[in-house]
Parts: sequence; structure tokens; C-alpha cells
Amino acid sequence: MSKINPLTLITLNIFFPVIIFLGKGNIFQVGCFIIATVLVLMFRKIKTCIYFILIYSVLFLAMKIIDAIKIEFFTIFFGTSLYIVFRMLPVVMISWLLVSVYTSNELLSSLEKIHLPKKIMLSITVVIRFFPTYRSEIRMIKESLKMRNIRLSFFQPLQYLEFLLVPVLIRATMIAEEMTANAITKGIGSPVKRSSYYKTNMSLLDYIILFSVTIFFLSILI
Repeated sequence: MSKINPLTLITLNIFFPVIIFLGKGNIFQVGCFIIATVLVLMFRKIKTCIYFILIYSVLFLAMKIIDAIKIEFFTIFFGTSLYIVFRMLPVVMISWLLVSVYTSNELLSSLEKIHLPKKIMLSITVVIRFFPTYRSEIRMIKESLKMRNIRLSFFQPLQYLEFLLVPVLIRATMIAEEMTANAITKGIGSPVKRSSYYKTNMSLLDYIILFSVTIFFLSILI
């Protein structure tokens, strides 16, 4: 199966929050979750799909338990936090697809189709590609600490700050600079139109998805 155009997923992530929070009733939130689940399955990410479904189920049960307890502190603090995470899970799923399935070159090629300003394209590309790179850096830092037999614990905040948080923050700054330089090296700042190896044209499937979500969005106004 050919990949869905990244612009389609970006458009969904613009529509989804509006649909979820303006739609009356849970049907709109459930509908967005079903759409996101189908998209994850279309990329054959079955394990990830099961993982998201489990998270969705756990969050739903947790909210029901908090409602049943009827303790003001739990309702205000935990209930509100769980509610936001629960409602925004479809957006998280689509964002996960963007950062895990597509390369920076594919994203750039798609964004160039809509003639976005260079600075905006650079910002979006760096942000989307930053998180998977950042996650791998955190994993490497933790592995290096294990090799040195350094055990971290939340009960030792100073050690946690020194050995993990400080290196992570330093690497975050370096990663952002490196990814910006990488994008500039690939010609993002050139006034000449870039050629691309990737075909990023909208397919029939993209139009079907966008049409379905648009109808879903318009139903809020009815």
C-alpha cells in the first residue's frame, strides 16, 4: 500500500481537536479514535494499535473509577488530567504516525506542495523529527549510565538531575542545532525549487479520508 500523504495526517491533527472538544457527546471523540486506529492499522502497526487501544481502555476505566469515588481532590486533579489525555489520544496517534513513519525528506516534499514559507517548513520538520531522535538519545544516555553501574532513583533527585536531566537538556539543544543544520544542508533555505526523490502527490485515498473527516467536522455545526 502506498503511504498516505503527510499533509493528510497534518490536516487531521488540525481538525481532530476541534471535532473532539466542540462536538456534543462522546460519539465525536470515539469517531476520531476509530479513524486514528484504522490509519494505524493501514500502516500495519498492529502492536502499536493494540497498545493504543489498551491505553484508551485503561483511561476510560480510570475516569469511571474516579467519577465513582467522588472525592473532590481526585476529581479535580486526576480526573481533569485523565480527561485531557483521553480526549487527545487520537491526536497523539496521528502524531506518532508522522514522527515514526515518514522521513524528513518526505515531510519537506509534502510541505513544499502547499508553498509554505521556508521558515515554517523548517520549524515543522525539525519539531516532527526531533522527538524520535530525542528518545533515542535518552535511551543511549541510560545505557551509558548502566555501563558505569550508576543507578538512578527519584528518591535521589540531585543524582537524577546531574546524571540524566542535565545531559538530556544539553543533548536537546545540540539535536535541535544539528537537525536545523541538516535541513539547511538539504537545501531548505535555497531560493531555487528543490527536486525530490519522493512522490508526495495526493491519492484517491487521501481525498476519501479528508472528505470523510470534513463531513464529520460539518456534522458538529448541524
